[in-house]
Order: sequence, then structure tokens, then C-alpha cells
Amino acid sequence: IAFKAYMTIQDYFYSLENAVEDFPTGVNYISNYKSFKTFMDEHIHPEVRIMTSRLDEKVFLNNHGVPHVNMIIEKITHIIEDVGFDFITPYEYFFLLMAIQIHDAGHVISGRDGHEEAGATFLSYFNRYTMSTFERKVISDIAKSHSGKNDPIGNLQSNMLISGKNIRPRLLASLLRIGDELADEKSRASQYLLEENAIPEYSKLFHAFSASLDTYIANPKSGTINMLFCINKKYVIEKFKKKRKGIEEEVYLLDEIYTRSIKAFTECLYYNRFVPESIRFRVIDVRINFLDDNGMVYYEPIAYRIEEKGYPQDVTTDIFSLVGNQLMRNGELLTGQYINTLMSAN
Repeated sequence: IAFKAYMTIQDYFYSLENAVEDFPTGVNYISNYKSFKTFMDEHIHPEVRIMTSRLDEKVFLNNHGVPHVNMIIEKITHIIEDVGFDFITPYEYFFLLMAIQIHDAGHVISGRDGHEEAGATFLSYFNRYTMSTFERKVISDIAKSHSGKNDPIGNLQSNMLISGKNIRPRLLASLLRIGDELADEKSRASQYLLEENAIPEYSKLFHAFSASLDTYIANPKSGTINMLFCINKKYVIEKFKKKRKGIEEEVYLLDEIYTRSIKAFTECLYYNRFVPESIRFRVIDVRINFLDDNGMVYYEPIAYRIEEKGYPQDVTTDIFSLVGNQLMRNGELLTGQYINTLMSAN
């Protein structure tokens, strides 16, 4: 079969309708996935969008609905299309796509805390008789590994047999997790509400971050993940409120970008443990453009690369020690406060 470059992993999975020998006998997995996806798109994902905007009066999460699910599928497609769609087996695609569908759905049941576990409910609710209990468990395990720091992917098996077919849970969970990380571009932000200052103050920073992230894409050929930001002047000079581990603080968007780029690098290092060499990422390339409402440059762009150097060690949370002189100009560190001072002086 000849496949077009723009085909997603979901399109490829749909094209396997006649590949019955690649699936356990007696079940039409493609038809089951299509039915489940329709159910989620029509009844659950819209509710996820509503629930994530009503967690409490201080929390308004960015988009976790259908567009987010589709973007994860796109991001994973970009990662594996160069190594070939058959890098993943047809039966594995079923597990991966089902896990993508439910990974955030638990917000409807449990809210933010525990949503990873709760998403499995929808597998039983919709597909009680068309999937085995073991299949539902493995899909759930893959889905709930998309977040958390207690080594959720490492706790999965590398390989396992289900209905006589080999499945690689760690690989599938790694792809879902990195795809979820990459699916945070400007389309996830509530742009209008952000501009109207109608987003709760403790959530505004996250929407400003997404709104400024123009491109977030993986390039397997170079082993690089590119992050391209375009920051409006009003968000450079504003201090945003943030609550982390019960501690409230005020941060500049620029400093949040630095923090999130370190997180992206950390996610890459974790992901790299469980995937083949051909789809690993070792560099985060960041470029930050400063543009006003008319697209005019009001400050020189900032660019830096995060990559492993020297003896392996824990990743620091200090961006300046991690990238060295790349974030220094005129003898000054390019902190949010420094840029704010320059903007105020002008």
C-alpha cells in the first residue's frame, strides 16, 4: 500500500481494514476503535472541555478536548513517519490510539487529581463486550503513564503477549507521553478570554504560555525538538500568579518559558530510555521572538539550546547554569525581570 506523507497514524490504522491476520481473530478492532472514538468525540471530550474550565474558581485549564487529542495523534505521526508506519504493529496501534482517547477523559469523573486512573472507566462503559479485560487493563496502564514522576513507564513491561500478539507497552506509553508534551501549541489557549482578561489569575500564565508557543515540533532526523515562541509585549511586562506545591509566587512569562523548556528536556531524557535510537531526542532548540500587535520586533530574539553535556547527572532547574552564556547579553542574564526593566525604560 502506498501512503501519503500527510497520513496520520490514525489514517494508517484505518487503512488496515483487510489486515485481519495482524489482529487477534474474531474481533474487528478498527471498527471498534472508530465506534469508541465517535462515542468519545460526541459525549466525553466535550464534557472534558467543560469540566477542565470548572475545576474550581481559580483553575481554568487549557484545551483538553478533541483538538488536543487530534494534535497528539499528529505529533506522534511526525515522530514515526520517517522510520515508517509499520514501526508499530496494527494491534499496537489499537492500544496506542485507544489510550490517546482516554488519557485526559478522567477529568470528567475525578477532576485534575486522579484523572489518569479514572479514564479507564470509559473502556468498561462503552466496550464491555468487545474487548477483553486484559486489553482494557493494558490500554489503561498506557494511558495513565502520560503523567507522573514515579516512573510510570518504567513500571510497565517492555514486551508482552496478548491473544498471541506481541505488544510493547513501554514504547507505546513513551509515544503517548511525548506526544502529550508536544501538543501544547497556541491552539490550546483560550485566546479571546486571555485577551479579555477573563481567565482566573492562577491559570492565566498557562494560557499565555500556550498562546505564545507558535511551534512545538519534533525532528527525529536531527534528534531535535524545536520550540518557537512569539511573545506580545503586554505579556513580557506582566507578572503572572502561579501556585506550585501550595506555594504562591509571581513569575514573568519569559521565566516560565525557561522552566518549561527544562521540563521538555527532562521529558525527552525520560522518553529516550524506552525507545529505539532512531526516534530519540537529545536537543531542545528554543527561539523566542518579541513582537508587538503589528508584528513589529520590539526586542532582539533570544535563542538557546539545551543538550546533555559532560558526565550524566540530574537535570538542574536553573536554566542559566544549564545553557551558560547563551542567555547572557551585555553582561546581564536575560531574566524576565531584566527584560521587563528594559521595556519599562523604553
